Amino acid sequence: MNRNHLKLIACLSMLIDHIGFVLFPEVQLFRILGRIAMPLFAFFIGEGCLHTRDRRKYFLRLFILALICQAVYITESIITGSGNGLYLNILFTFSCSVVLCSVFLRLDKDNCFKNRVVFIFTVCAFWAMDYLFEKISASYGLKLHIDYGIEGILLPVFAVMSKDKGKRLILFAAGLIFMAERIYGFFNLYFLFAMIPLLLLCFYNGEGGKRNMKYFFYLFYPLHLAVIYGVNLLINL
Repeated sequence: MNRNHLKLIACLSMLIDHIGFVLFPEVQLFRILGRIAMPLFAFFIGEGCLHTRDRRKYFLRLFILALICQAVYITESIITGSGNGLYLNILFTFSCSVVLCSVFLRLDKDNCFKNRVVFIFTVCAFWAMDYLFEKISASYGLKLHIDYGIEGILLPVFAVMSKDKGKRLILFAAGLIFMAERIYGFFNLYFLFAMIPLLLLCFYNGEGGKRNMKYFFYLFYPLHLAVIYGVNLLINL
């Protein structure tokens, strides 16, 4: 399978997950099937950092898209009156991941003491942000959260730790198991479905696909959210 095939699977899984989250919160199956999406996207965030010509532009594209998607969340929460905090969507998580991957790749290229300090400081800064969000949420009852937390921010870094396909997959598997155990616990359906991307990635041929679908994948996230939340608002009028 090429990159487009795997990203389309991730998009379908994400669509199912968000339909379940917004429209059918009582049906657990939607959320279980949705666990396939994030690890696949995380792997390709790492791969994007390896192959992009300009990591700053790559970061900016993700960050701007994160702001657009956040506007959808905020608009929906204002209209429905359901918001009592700030939930930062997955693209903010991946924006942080791009920063961390970029620092790691700079360290890998020039393994000097300064770069090691910068990498450790960056990891600690994101961990401190996640910890602070958690403490504020617990202390003040204010929902303050970045999607998948520090574990999600770190996951794409495991996909840039080696250029060898086999080693990359092993390292990414270690990172995914760590993240899934922290978030879901061991050997439940959420954990097991989060492992499915590892099987799919074994069939990844390293090619992008015949068609350039980059902008489709960028636009899919905000557009599908807008449609789902729009349907939910119509249902609840």
